[in-house]
Amino acid sequence: MRSALLRGRTLVVAAPALALLATAAPSAVAADAPAGSAYGASASVSLLAGVLGDKGISVETGKIAPSNTDGPTSAEVVNVPLKGLVTAKAISSSAKETDGKVASKASIVDAALPVLAPLAGATPKARVISSECTSTPDGITASSELAGLDLGRIGKLPVGTAPNQKIGVPGVVQVIVNEQIKHDDGSLTVNALHVKLLGGKATGALGSGDVVLASSTCAKVAATPSTPTQPTAPAKPPAQSPGQVTVIPAGAPETGDGSLATVFAQ
Repeated sequence: MRSALLRGRTLVVAAPALALLATAAPSAVAADAPAGSAYGASASVSLLAGVLGDKGISVETGKIAPSNTDGPTSAEVVNVPLKGLVTAKAISSSAKETDGKVASKASIVDAALPVLAPLAGATPKARVISSECTSTPDGITASSELAGLDLGRIGKLPVGTAPNQKIGVPGVVQVIVNEQIKHDDGSLTVNALHVKLLGGKATGALGSGDVVLASSTCAKVAATPSTPTQPTAPAKPPAQSPGQVTVIPAGAPETGDGSLATVFAQ
């Protein structure tokens, strides 16, 4: 597989449609869960002393700029400093369900990851980090885009279409690109970038926990059952009422020739 350092280039990673058989009720999905959802970023980490110039901190951000098909269907946050771990000019998401189709999307513009600077040799940056998924009765498709991302010494991102590409430093950090997770209920989550701090005592260890950037989820959508077409019964001939018989006596003027005439009137 070819590899390339993505400095000022765009990586678009797309997964082929997944063959998901629709078995649920005619609208999208899992009971009590929205058909689609997305969020821009989240972090749950414990950093070691010295990382980001701190004595060691724990960070729990929850989901930044969340949205779902039940509402709100879109969200945006600007000028985001994610507890020093990630910075971004704008983080946004949207999730919509229309005409039997679910579409979710999350995007981060002008992102930087200071948390990875000690390993990368410089602060990794990207013009755009985004993910999206679409669900129809035919299945779910998902893709991620990372434009202008350079992770420096952490590793080179492989160029390819396969999801769940992994690079990193053993025992220290793992970076998963275009992470795709199929859930038991048939829904699919795609994370454009998932940074896993592995803890441990290896040289250069940063701490432990997860940072997820640009996450989108789509549930499977069931086909609307079609109404069986009833065969058309052949047209019946018009009902015939019993004929009325009128007997005209012989020699009556109506016969003209004096014969007996019988006329059936319907």
